[in-house]
Amino acid sequence: MQRNFSSRVLLAALLLSEAAHAAPTIKDALDSAWARHPAAQSRAAHLDENFARRDLASSWLADAPRVSIGQKTDRWNQNAGAREWEAEIAVPLQLPGLRAARGTVAASELTQYDARTAAEKWRLAGEVREAYWQARIAAGDLLLAERKVADARLLSADAERRFRAGDIARTDWNQAEGALKLAQSAHADLRAKAYRAERAFFGLTAVSQIPADQESLAGSGAALDHHPQLLEQMRDADTARARQQEEHAARRDPPELSLGTVRERSAFGESSAGSVMLRLTVPLASGARNRSRLAAASAGRIEAEARVLQARARIEADIAAAAEEVAQSTQQVEFAAARFALSRESHELLDKSYRLGDLDLPARLRAEADRFDAELSLSRARLERSRNISRFNQANGLLP
Repeated sequence: MQRNFSSRVLLAALLLSEAAHAAPTIKDALDSAWARHPAAQSRAAHLDENFARRDLASSWLADAPRVSIGQKTDRWNQNAGAREWEAEIAVPLQLPGLRAARGTVAASELTQYDARTAAEKWRLAGEVREAYWQARIAAGDLLLAERKVADARLLSADAERRFRAGDIARTDWNQAEGALKLAQSAHADLRAKAYRAERAFFGLTAVSQIPADQESLAGSGAALDHHPQLLEQMRDADTARARQQEEHAARRDPPELSLGTVRERSAFGESSAGSVMLRLTVPLASGARNRSRLAAASAGRIEAEARVLQARARIEADIAAAAEEVAQSTQQVEFAAARFALSRESHELLDKSYRLGDLDLPARLRAEADRFDAELSLSRARLERSRNISRFNQANGLLP
C-alpha cells in the first residue's frame, strides 16, 4: 500500500515536472524569436566586419601598397640599344593624428553596433509581448464563450422540458433556442479570432505553446540612460562626433613613401647602370574640399545629438503614459469586480425565481446576458491590466 502510494506520488511529480518543462515562458518565446531574427543571425559577420575595420584603423598604412614596373626602349624608332627598366613600390602612410581618430571611430562603431543590436532585440520584445497578449485575451474570451454556450444549452434544454410540460409558451422556448444559437455563433467567431492570434504568436516566436506566466510590475527607477532606445541614439551621436574629429584630422590625403630602382643603358655594347630612388609625396590641403566634408560631418553630429534629446523626451512621455494606463486599468479591475459581484448575486436570485415560476424566461435570459457581460468585462479588465504592466516594462526598456 505504501509502495503504491509512493509510486503514484513519484509519477505525479514526474508528470508535473515534464509539464512545467514543456511550458515556455515569455522570456523563452523572446529568445526563440530572437534566434530567428536577421540581426541575431548576422551578428557574427557584422562583428567580424567591425573588428576588421578596427584593425585597419590601427595600421600605419592608409591604403594598400602599390607596385609599378616599367620599361623604356628605342626599339621602335632609332633602335640604338637604349633601354631603361624601372620598378617601384609606393606605400600610403597614415598620419599619426588621423590614425588615432580612425581608431576612435572604429571603437565607437563597435559599441554603436552593440547598442543597435540591443535596441533591435528590445523592439522585438515589444512585438512578442503584444502578440502574446493578443493571444491571451482572445483565449480568455473564447473560454468564457464556451461557458456561455454550455449555460445557454442547459437553459434551452430546461425551456424545452417546461414547454413540453405546458409550463411556458413555444415563443419562450424559441427565445431560449435563439440565445443558444447566438452564443454558438459568437463562440465560432471568437474561436477563429483566437486561432489567428495563436498562429501569429507561434509564427513570430516558433514556440509550440502559449506561455502561462505574467510579468510583474517593474520599478521605474532604472536609469534612463540605460534604455536600449536611448542608448542606440547616444551611441549614434558618439560615432557622429568621432567621425567629425576624423574629418578634422583628414584635411589632406595621406603622404606616400616610394622606393624604386632604375637600371639603364644608352646604346648597344655599353654596360648598364643602376640607381635607387626614394621619394616622399605630400598632398596639399584643399580648402573647398575640406570645407564641404567638415560641414557634412558637423551636420551629421548635430542631427544625431538632436535625435538623442528627441528620444529622451519620447521615452519619458511613453513611461508616464504607460504608468497612467496601469493605474487606470487597476481601477477598471476594481469596478468590473464590483459589477460582476452584483450581477452574479442578481443572477442567482433571478434564477431561483425562474425555477419557482415567479419569473418569465425573457427576464431570465436578460439576467444571464448581464452576468456573462459582467464576467467578460472582469476577465478583460484583468488581462488588460496585465498587458499594461507588460507595456510599462517595455516602455522602461526592460526585457521579459
